[in-house]
Amino acid sequence: MRPDLDFRTLRAQIEAATWVPDFTALYRRAGRVRLRDRMAVAGALVGTLAVLAPVALAGIFGRPAPNVLGPNPDLADTTSPSVAPSFTAGYSSTITVLAAAGNLPNLVAAVDVCVESPQARRCSLQVTAFGDKAERRTPYVLDALRSSPLDKISGVQLIRIAPDTFMLSGEVSGASRSNVRFRLTDDPQASRSGQPVIGPSEHLPLGTADRAVQLVQYGDLFGVRESDGTMSLIGQPSMARRTVVSGLPSAAGWWVTGADLHTGAPAVAVSTDQGQIWLARTLDAPAGIDVPTVVSQDGHNAWAFVRYTRQIRLFRTSDGGANWREVRTSIELPASLKTLENRPFGVLIRPDRSLLLWFQADGATLFLESKDGGESFVTGSGPGGAIAPVDNGFASLGEPARVSTDAHAWQEADLSATVLPN
Repeated sequence: MRPDLDFRTLRAQIEAATWVPDFTALYRRAGRVRLRDRMAVAGALVGTLAVLAPVALAGIFGRPAPNVLGPNPDLADTTSPSVAPSFTAGYSSTITVLAAAGNLPNLVAAVDVCVESPQARRCSLQVTAFGDKAERRTPYVLDALRSSPLDKISGVQLIRIAPDTFMLSGEVSGASRSNVRFRLTDDPQASRSGQPVIGPSEHLPLGTADRAVQLVQYGDLFGVRESDGTMSLIGQPSMARRTVVSGLPSAAGWWVTGADLHTGAPAVAVSTDQGQIWLARTLDAPAGIDVPTVVSQDGHNAWAFVRYTRQIRLFRTSDGGANWREVRTSIELPASLKTLENRPFGVLIRPDRSLLLWFQADGATLFLESKDGGESFVTGSGPGGAIAPVDNGFASLGEPARVSTDAHAWQEADLSATVLPN
């Protein structure tokens, strides 16, 4: 007889053979482990950034530190201020002369002092003594025009508007031209970057020794009284792209170059009464790549050079700008000058009335000179670097910087102390 099946035992055996574990608790435990690992990684990243972020920001913007001038014997300062730490220490520095003005032998120069650090090139535009014996221990002006040491600066100009008052201007990071005014008698600690120049609002009486200046490229002209540096409203020549001709003696009057309002042709305007009346003449030539470059010694005989991409045309007047004739001279440019566009260029007239043209190309300065009033030009020689006319002479802004009273014989100039940017 077959025994009866024990269904209770059979059921227990089947359930034991087919049992599936409960994974819910396992899932919860695995989630807790993953969350713990992620929190650990996030904590490590935050700790790393806390260490590296200050280092990176210091490399980009530098460590804030005041500029320290040191003792100034010119101001009877016998104490030595403590020197704040600066990240510029240990890196190579360069000093570039950008402009010069004043009366030989006592000139002032605008120099760019730069530190070539691996993170970023940091610069400070300063004004310091420049000439045969520049013995000043501190700059006249520090950290001018720039709002940051990283800003790029171009088109720097320095103009003397009174015996001890100067105006410094430049284009910072491609923006419009900025100007500051300073006096040589100012305390360098109190006028670190000069005083911003604000245009005048009234007409003042001006004399023959007073100058004309511009605060903005191609903008309005203003007169400046030599006695105190006060600015005045004046009449404006009727032309576009107005540009004051600098470096002329005061007896020559005020000369302005630009372009005809209707045709765009090069034009020159002259005033002998401090801007009350302007005599404007258009030259018989199409527009060039810039406004004409004019030189004159006496205000009667003058030469206007109109520069194009691959040639230069020359015009001359012998009656103070009333009439101009073109000098049919073919100015043979050096072979290395494949184009004149974007090339630094200038013209000066020596005391012996010879003309000297200079061009900068690929780090070299090339010269052409004429001893017959522009009728012919031959290869000339010079000190190297751009040449700026100053009162009673000329200054070469090359390396090394030089000065001359006749633009024939040059002697190396001294540059007084500068301060490294922070």
